[in-house]
Amino acid sequence: MASFVDVATIEHGLHRPSGPARVGSDTSCYRNPSCTDDVVPTAISDPSENLIEPPTGLLRDAGQILEAIIRRGDSPHTKRAYALDLRCYAEWLEAEDLAWDLVTSDDLDRYREWLDARYARTTTNRRLSVVRSLYAEAHRRHRIHDDPAARLRGVRGRDERDGGVLTRQEAREVMEAIHADLHRPSRRILARRDLALVGLLLRTGVRRSEVVSLRVRSLGTAQGHNIATLVGKGNVTRTIKIPTDLQRDIAAWLEAAADAGVTLRPDDPLFVEIRRGGHIPGRRPLSDRAVYGVVQRRLLAAGKEGLGPHSLRASFVTLALEGGAPLHLVQRAAGHADPRTTERYWRRKDGLDDNAVDYVRL
Repeated sequence: MASFVDVATIEHGLHRPSGPARVGSDTSCYRNPSCTDDVVPTAISDPSENLIEPPTGLLRDAGQILEAIIRRGDSPHTKRAYALDLRCYAEWLEAEDLAWDLVTSDDLDRYREWLDARYARTTTNRRLSVVRSLYAEAHRRHRIHDDPAARLRGVRGRDERDGGVLTRQEAREVMEAIHADLHRPSRRILARRDLALVGLLLRTGVRRSEVVSLRVRSLGTAQGHNIATLVGKGNVTRTIKIPTDLQRDIAAWLEAAADAGVTLRPDDPLFVEIRRGGHIPGRRPLSDRAVYGVVQRRLLAAGKEGLGPHSLRASFVTLALEGGAPLHLVQRAAGHADPRTTERYWRRKDGLDDNAVDYVRL
């Protein structure tokens, strides 16, 4: 009978690594000369691309339950997150030599401690929530007699990790490193696109999925300002303001694409693939995974390791709040439904230069 881990293994041409499990080890397409210049190298692949889709031939054991949980995600991004959370749990079970339907509440408490030692609080709690859903669904379907996760607690407290947030100086260094490529003819068109792409993520805090969904017609003006209209989380349409210098970078990218023989039309994606040598193969949009690769390469080139697109979003929130922007304006710009979410993105410790004690004088 197929194990929990077997059911939670990636298909789509990816294979389970023979050594210790490493989330995100996608080697497909890498070093293939037909690939674009936007391929994600193995060492920096995006963990969210490892989507668990239980193969039809292995829908035994926990397969149908896994599928049911993944389907509850209200967006492709959420489904990927649930899938990755389930795979993480499956690999932990395998390492502990435990059967998924025989674990005890004590086992799950150990899993909670294992997660807490490795991940941020929000990630840990989401992964614990998915485990609770797994066992609640299994209990509902009479696959298990008792629910071992019924009393599984989340992790309380505040993350002290800074979440990979860039300082203002570090953000400048990232953009300057991209700008330097404008002086290299073979890299110029990539630099034009990436200045606009990375700048959009860093200056406006948009999500990676929102960048992928942008079309040329998404750009416009309102009340004398440059704007972009996009579809955000939960299929909510919102408008973001584009700073003047960022608008110039976007315009320069579109002009560079036209000079390379591809004039992007209103319904075309705003950001398209570029092959090695600066060749644009057509109007193929960058995928989520390709955006992840572009951002990581640019961050690595500036000496920033272990960061990705979400770090740029967190940096936007942090830098805006540190710059004096009111919380409600940052919340609106970031597309957060709850101001507490915006506060969680503010990863820095409380500052001492402008502290509450300075306002109390006796």
